[in-house]
This record gives sequence, structure tokens and C-alpha cells, in this order.
Amino acid sequence: MLTHWKKLTNPDYLGAYAFDKGEEKTATIARVSREIVMGAEGKKEECTVAHFQEPGLKPLILNATNCKAISKLYGTAYIEEWAGKRVILRVQQVKAFGEVVDAVRIKPEIPPAAPAAAPAPLCADCKAQIKGFGKMPPAQVADYTTRKYGRALCSACAEKAAADQSQEEPPDTEATAPGMDEEESNE
Repeated sequence: MLTHWKKLTNPDYLGAYAFDKGEEKTATIARVSREIVMGAEGKKEECTVAHFQEPGLKPLILNATNCKAISKLYGTAYIEEWAGKRVILRVQQVKAFGEVVDAVRIKPEIPPAAPAAAPAPLCADCKAQIKGFGKMPPAQVADYTTRKYGRALCSACAEKAAADQSQEEPPDTEATAPGMDEEESNE
């Protein structure tokens, strides 16, 4: 993969440099607001900026073309109503400042709905939904208990399985979930 030189300067805003050739990014708008932005020549100006929900995706300065595209896609010109709306970002060559340059543009189509989150796994013993513990989401608790006890277990059933496995060691209830080692619950 080739590295665009602008990736090395870590600009604060999303630009064409952040896309591989032909790449599109689907993004969910968190909010749109007017902000003071420092231009390339050090000049400050007020711009319309879209912030996205996806981690690591930098904000995008919205020009009139992109604002019109979002407005047309979703049938509203009010930026407050754009929050939660999904857009497809891509690079297009455009005429600007007397030359042809790469620019980030909003694709004129609404992206498909985001995939639904997987349902929480069920406990093999009691059939209840497995809940997360500490920093461990339900799927990680299920994976851990499957490795340790041979089946996905909720914390109550994991506690019972731990007691069955070892009568001489009581479970440590201070920092770990029942039936879990301390190092596993802090991952």
C-alpha cells in the first residue's frame, strides 16, 4: 500500500489523502456544527464541520456541494436533523482554483442500514442471556467460560462450575466475576 504524504502530517480533518484508490467509507454523522478552522496558510475561518460516530474517522469540513448532497439525500436542509444519518464518502476529481484536484464528496445514495449487533449469547446451563462483566462484553464472557468450562456460561453458572471444579479454592469475589480469573476480567 502506498502512503500519501499528507497522512504523515496528521491534519485535523478528513481529506482525499485518507482514502485508498477507489475506496469508499460509510460514516454515521454524530453532529454538524460551525467551527473556527485554521486554513493551510494559517488563516482562521468559520466552516461547517461534520463529526462522525465511527472511531478514528476524522471530522470532514463540509463545503456547499456536500451540504447540498446530504440535504438532498435526507430531505432536510437543517443540520440538526443530519445527526444519526449515514453517508458514503468517496474521492472525486473536481475543478477548483483553476486546476483539477481530488476532493472528498458525499455519494448520492443512502448506504444500507448498519448490520444489527449480534444478540447476547445464551448460557448453556440456565438459558439466560450472558451479561458483560467489567470491561468484558457478553461475547468475551461466553468465550472465556467456553475455554474454561467447555460451555458458554453466565456468571452465576460459571460460579457453580468453578465450585464444582475446585472445592478447596473459594472464588475471588473482589475484582473478578464469579468463576473468572482476575487477569481475564481486566482484559
